[in-house]
Amino acid sequence: MVILLLVLLPIFILIQNVVGIKRFDLNITIDQINPDCSKYNGHILLANHQLPGPTIQVEEGERVQITVRNFLPPTQPSNVTGAGSNDITVHFHGIRQYGSSYADGVPFLTQRPIPPGAEFTHDFRVVNQEGTFFYHAHVGLSEQTLFGPFIIHPSKKHHQVLSEKYPEHIISLSEWWHASRTSFEEYILGPEFEFIPEAQSVLINGRTLYNTDHPLLPSQNTSPQNEADKGCLGYTVFEVDRGKTYRLRVIGASTFRTLGFAIAHHNLTIIEVDGESVKPYSVSFLEVAPGQRLSVLLHAVQPPQDYTIATDRRWAEDVSRSSNGMAVLRYKTNHKSNDNDNMPVLQLPPNRPEFPLLDATHWIWSNLKPLYGVDPIVIRPSSRTIKLRATDFKLPTGETRWAINDVAYMEPEEPILLDILQNKRRRPPLSASALNNGYDPYLATYPLYHYEIVDFVLQSTHIPGEPCRSHPWHTHGHSHWEIAHGSGEYNEIKHGHLRNIPYPIQKDVTLVYPHIDSQDETVNGSLATGFVGCGWSKIRILADNPGIWAMHCHNAPHMLMGMMVALEEAPELINGYLPLDS
Repeated sequence: MVILLLVLLPIFILIQNVVGIKRFDLNITIDQINPDCSKYNGHILLANHQLPGPTIQVEEGERVQITVRNFLPPTQPSNVTGAGSNDITVHFHGIRQYGSSYADGVPFLTQRPIPPGAEFTHDFRVVNQEGTFFYHAHVGLSEQTLFGPFIIHPSKKHHQVLSEKYPEHIISLSEWWHASRTSFEEYILGPEFEFIPEAQSVLINGRTLYNTDHPLLPSQNTSPQNEADKGCLGYTVFEVDRGKTYRLRVIGASTFRTLGFAIAHHNLTIIEVDGESVKPYSVSFLEVAPGQRLSVLLHAVQPPQDYTIATDRRWAEDVSRSSNGMAVLRYKTNHKSNDNDNMPVLQLPPNRPEFPLLDATHWIWSNLKPLYGVDPIVIRPSSRTIKLRATDFKLPTGETRWAINDVAYMEPEEPILLDILQNKRRRPPLSASALNNGYDPYLATYPLYHYEIVDFVLQSTHIPGEPCRSHPWHTHGHSHWEIAHGSGEYNEIKHGHLRNIPYPIQKDVTLVYPHIDSQDETVNGSLATGFVGCGWSKIRILADNPGIWAMHCHNAPHMLMGMMVALEEAPELINGYLPLDS
């Protein structure tokens, strides 16, 4: 018996190691789909032939291995990025990647892009995080369709009060342009660029109707290219039982526009933002910026029938707010099923949710409270403040670019992380005092020092008389705390000690709202010339995660046009953080 146990023990340990790893495959292909039942059939990038891609579900503390395989055809180098037009990377949005910067999925910062015919395995643990996240491509504008939910459930050893208490629906909001990804990229970065066009459709879980009067019915589509192109799938339907409470995980997978989200005759109770549990707070609608995630409780207590789920465009002062991003909330009944139950839903119920006619600066963010109290880090003094001032400009050849502190982000020739691990890169100066507003022009990064507390001021600008744009800023490798916000131009003497967010929550996306200060707009009664500050937010980061981290506007065209910086955090410590199998 002892001999048998000694023989079986190594096998048992091996099985335990395999069982302890959650493995997933993301196979990237080009598919032809028609998600809004229009006459436009787009050839786009998908993960596992799905829109959205497959949901990844893990438990807090688990080790995850995700292999991304590029099945796209080979192409020539792209005119708009350092990668080829069919090279890809996948970023796991909101996952802090403690000790696994190499798995963050940012081209030329943490890895080389994956060329056609190749694969890359992300190997990391989900540490001290639970909630709603997602993954998306991070090359060019390929994230429009290459995305999917990533849900971290609490460990069964540390079961939380609100977690897994309710049945769930995952709701992904995205945009769909009737144009190819490559032509869109070339327009955004080309000399003909004038403005970012609105998407023809807003999709809810990859579906909507572009033309409600004449949808493309299944019988009209006589030559489908694949399973996803066999006709109109209609609106997405979410079913609920009357009397139950549901958790809706709403994911802002949009590329450009901040979207409102509401359900007719139903309030929504916010319980999570970007993986941070918050005290329940009831609203009539959500404001979801690109990259943002919110979990809400829906109490299904209305009369059993269908209700319209709707979206609208927020902070869209120079375009129509209306959106065709619609879906259906359906109360299940006890009637016998029939063939009509399986037919696409092509008409919405007459009830529609209403959105405020005017946008409210900062929405309800100052009213939310962390469920487990405010982190003491927000009341400690910061090590320093770095102001990131965003402006747009024209190149001599006519192209438009965004710059941060007069520097437009450019991809390095080789991944910075690889250069650090191979000792090919100069280290940052020993003290931040040697840096001008935090920037090292020789490294082209913003160095951070281990465990310092850094406040970043995200400053928006515009030319008076022209629109002031909203900018959803996302931090890789860290969640942050928004500790203050204001109008016009940030001034350290005037605003340095301002703390007008009473209960900062930890999140990884902060929308900098357009907030014009009329006193900044005029000089001697005339409109000021040049760029004027038109709103700012101050966020706080604790530099507790050595690595190379992107920090950028999650309006993807803005990021592509240069609205991004790289944080080089404690590079002398990165050598101690190698892949888990090394």
